[in-house]
Amino acid sequence: MIKKKFFYAILCMLIGVLLAQYILEACNANPKTIKVACVGDSITYGARLDDRDKESYPALLQELLGVHYEVSNFGVGSCTLIRNGVPTVWGQLDKIKALNPDIIVISLGTNDTCGMGTCGNRMCWEYKSEYEQDYRDLIAELRTLPSKPKIYICAPSPMVLETPGLKEERINGLTIRKPRLQELIGYVKKIVIEQNLGFIDLNTPLDHKPELFTEEDGVHPNKKGYRAIAKLVYDGIK
Repeated sequence: MIKKKFFYAILCMLIGVLLAQYILEACNANPKTIKVACVGDSITYGARLDDRDKESYPALLQELLGVHYEVSNFGVGSCTLIRNGVPTVWGQLDKIKALNPDIIVISLGTNDTCGMGTCGNRMCWEYKSEYEQDYRDLIAELRTLPSKPKIYICAPSPMVLETPGLKEERINGLTIRKPRLQELIGYVKKIVIEQNLGFIDLNTPLDHKPELFTEEDGVHPNKKGYRAIAKLVYDGIK
């Protein structure tokens, strides 16, 4: 009788081990794909690249994260955070909601520094007082998603005045806009603490590094710069 009970105990233990192994293998074979939405302007889109589908920071982020992640690029050239901008991130909101991402990375503010005589006739800085509340409203909208995404907001990449080939007009414009960007980054840091968000600094690590930026431009990264951004975002979300 004791031997029979011992045999059944061993048998049950083996069945339990095999069942646990089967479940573990099944889970590893079909892990949940984590959806990542990269939201931003032309720097997210991949401007100044020959092949943005492979060389933009979201594409490079996909490589770094691997097959268990699905990275989508919601970058739009000239995009602003401020609702009164044209175009504005608010026009992308329905597409972002349709993806229902698990992680959202937002990098906006560079174009919001345009205005008051810079960037042609664009008017953005005229509405700078709306930037902070518009950011709060955007976060509130994204938090209504069923996926309950983890949201990271970035200090946007810098304007690098040391970039070779910058014309005088470009230097003058960026000289005006660079302090404006720092002001907006101050709002970003405030919102990060207030809203308990993730924060990724794309500004400080890339500033004063002209080798990472497109010549005659000073705002858009080159291939090496986009890879640096991808690594910073990867480190931030991992």
